[in-house]
Amino acid sequence: YRNETISSRSHVIFHQFDGIYIDRNVTFQDLLATKEEFYSRLFGERVEIRTRPSYFPFVEPGMEIDIRCTSCGGSGCSLCKHTGWLEVCGAGMIHPEVLKEGGLDPDEYSGFAWGGGIERLCLLRHGIPDIRLFMENDMRFLSQF
Repeated sequence: YRNETISSRSHVIFHQFDGIYIDRNVTFQDLLATKEEFYSRLFGERVEIRTRPSYFPFVEPGMEIDIRCTSCGGSGCSLCKHTGWLEVCGAGMIHPEVLKEGGLDPDEYSGFAWGGGIERLCLLRHGIPDIRLFMENDMRFLSQF
């Protein structure tokens, strides 16, 4: 649940997926490359991403990840608020204190984490014009998936 105005691109209720990767020598570049590959495979073509600094208490540094709008190709539409970009997830490098609390030595291990809304990705992937359709329980719409 999030407290915001319901629109064609965002809803107060959403389902989120999370990813986490921890190993030795994991870098910020590994995070960026993983996210580029993830979205490119999801959409079946290379997807341009951009990042913006953001705060999440369990990662440092934290960021928002946007992708070039797949609906308009970045030219601007109502879905991307005429910016050409759409936020798809929050991400960052796992904070050393989180690693310590998980029993890992942050001098030896590092990692990244991300989380994003499933409905927004489905909206983009399938060209659905309004995210509110997912919450209306119309079986004619939902049975397509």
